[in-house]
Amino acid sequence: MLTKISLKNFRSVESEELNLSPITVFYGPTAAGKSTVLYSLMTLRNFILNPNRPVDGFFHIGFMDMGGLNACVFDHDDKRSVEFSVRYAKNGVEASYGLSLSKASADISLQIASINLKGKVAIPYGLNQNFPFSHTDSGEEYTINWNGVGGSVVPKNATAEKQQKAAEIAALINSVPERLKAIDIVPHKRGFFKYNYTPVAISPLPTSEDEVASIIINDQHMAGRISTYLEDIFGRDFRTYTPAGTATVFMQTTDKQSRIPVNLINDGFGINQVVYLWAKLYRPEISTVLIEEPEVHLHPTVIRNFARALCAFVKDEGKQVLLTTHSEQFVSSIATAVSEGIASPSDIGCYLTLKEKKTTKFQPQKINEKGQIDGGLTSFIEAEIEDLKKFTGV
Repeated sequence: MLTKISLKNFRSVESEELNLSPITVFYGPTAAGKSTVLYSLMTLRNFILNPNRPVDGFFHIGFMDMGGLNACVFDHDDKRSVEFSVRYAKNGVEASYGLSLSKASADISLQIASINLKGKVAIPYGLNQNFPFSHTDSGEEYTINWNGVGGSVVPKNATAEKQQKAAEIAALINSVPERLKAIDIVPHKRGFFKYNYTPVAISPLPTSEDEVASIIINDQHMAGRISTYLEDIFGRDFRTYTPAGTATVFMQTTDKQSRIPVNLINDGFGINQVVYLWAKLYRPEISTVLIEEPEVHLHPTVIRNFARALCAFVKDEGKQVLLTTHSEQFVSSIATAVSEGIASPSDIGCYLTLKEKKTTKFQPQKINEKGQIDGGLTSFIEAEIEDLKKFTGV
């Protein structure tokens, strides 16, 4: 699980360090900078996937182009570097990966256990540099050859036992970029807009409806898994249908009360976009899913059902979700799930996101076992309070 993220000079964030939970919720006013956390992870992932591109290319995250370094650096000050650092923990081992981007170069760092690797490369970077580091483990000497993303390890005295240990150290080092590759995002622009689909090639960041439909089509268990949660949330099942002798796939839902099946495109769009979202959540190769405003197009009752289903999913599947929201109903439903024991306080992280002049600030708000949130949800009711004052003449 990702346990911490540090940001410097990215968009409206000058310098922030955030602790992450299995479910981390960012809420606050419009344009406060909530999505910046999600986009920082996607920018870092871009570097891991392909550092051999101009620096502006790292800020193009598939479904949106943020405009490059000058557009994204804090206060448009191109003398600054944009910096990201992510820490994660697995099986008691903590690791961190850091990236500092400037116009023509990048500083890269990786720290895991007693291993501390650093390098500086020109951008674009074709992974053609090698940074050798000496490492001692249990009194034995090894050479780590690291290119800024992946690495290999060679023992000074090659024996079968030391070769095996070298392979274990290399696997540890390479687990860090692999963990960062296992991040996916559910953007605002989501859903299915066609009556039927045929499978297409899936890119490293699938966000188009055809790609996400193909994720469902290519996994024989996916539709059934999505259906389980769709029944909990909407009282509908979900299935795919392929006429014999064709490669054309239809996605259908059935209302359990009316028992009438309909094509997904003819059902409510709230249901449609939740199918898209849950396909992303269930991708087996993905560990952390970033979601922008999951409450979009959902009725308040459905939002409550969705929040509880998400808490249960994260706990059952061992995945991690970072999300932004403008919905008081969603946040209070997450809190209720804690009070009901569906999630524990340690499963949920809450950040009130505010902008002070030009700088985004994140205020952590703890949640207790009763589902009570530190400081309450005043950011959601400020407008209501203002309206009441005007209405009552106070």
